[in-house]
Amino acid sequence: MNGTQVRETARLREELAKLLTTLKNNRENVSLDILKTKYKKAYDSLCSEIRRRASDYAAEIALDGIRIHKDYLDEAVSIVNETIGCSGILKQLSKAAFSHQDIAEFETLAGMLRKKILADLESFYARHLALYITQECLDNPEVPPLLYCVATHCFWQDGKWIPLELYRKNNAHPQEKSA
Repeated sequence: MNGTQVRETARLREELAKLLTTLKNNRENVSLDILKTKYKKAYDSLCSEIRRRASDYAAEIALDGIRIHKDYLDEAVSIVNETIGCSGILKQLSKAAFSHQDIAEFETLAGMLRKKILADLESFYARHLALYITQECLDNPEVPPLLYCVATHCFWQDGKWIPLELYRKNNAHPQEKSA
């Protein structure tokens, strides 16, 4: 996550936490019947804002850093949506926000959803792996080809996936770096 994303995530968390605190205080001090009648407009507005912020924050946590090339987006979105729908976590997220007003529980559940999404995307990524043969591989048979995921445009290097643009930047030949 870059600095801008970190700040945006922190802002979303802060806004949601504040809204949940307001909801908790309202429910502790005013009966639900009165909130839904006398204060209906304000209460509905608060709940609507919580839904929006909770959705944004859960998406930020669950989808952070997941790379999908546009050519594979439809297939990946289908997998992600199916995972979300089948997981049952959306109802739990709603309960954490509206019944418990618990930001920590909400974050834990969003993290669980992220793990499920990543696990379900593994077979998708595996179907889109290729070997990338560099000039070094051709010049020296001892140099193995690189593993490349065309769905993410990432190379497997030193035990982690490196985005294509970073790989090219870090592995450019001296004449390419100076250009």
